[in-house]
Amino acid sequence: MPVLVDGNNLMHSFPTHDRTRAAVRRSTLELARSEKTSVTVVFDGPAPDGVPERERLGRTTIVYSGAEKADDVIVRSLPAGSSAREWVVVTADRGLADRARRRGAQVRRPADWLRKLMPGARTYKNDDSPLTAGEIADWEAYFSGDS
Repeated sequence: MPVLVDGNNLMHSFPTHDRTRAAVRRSTLELARSEKTSVTVVFDGPAPDGVPERERLGRTTIVYSGAEKADDVIVRSLPAGSSAREWVVVTADRGLADRARRRGAQVRRPADWLRKLMPGARTYKNDDSPLTAGEIADWEAYFSGDS
């Protein structure tokens, strides 16, 4: 099942010390190898100096959107028709998720993907969904000095 990843969106779900394009790239390469699936990560903006706009690394492709929005590149990369159902888009961006679902693709949240990339890692939400009871308890403990 091919996977399209909103790279910047996923990056902001990483723990603070790992929020880099290089960390996303490295983790995605490892996961694509271990799960034997093709993954395309699309980052917003131009490629860093000396890096191609499209880099193919085995089952993983890294794409920089240049002047376009990464969301537009991702949606355009989905096949037309019923074969889009075989694709997964990883994003917490509601607009992109809606567009991908309208095309027929499945959508996974970055937190779910991050658990595969970094088993045991604490995930960070980058959306406005309500906190769970456990998250509230974590924050209360943190601010009370008990953590």
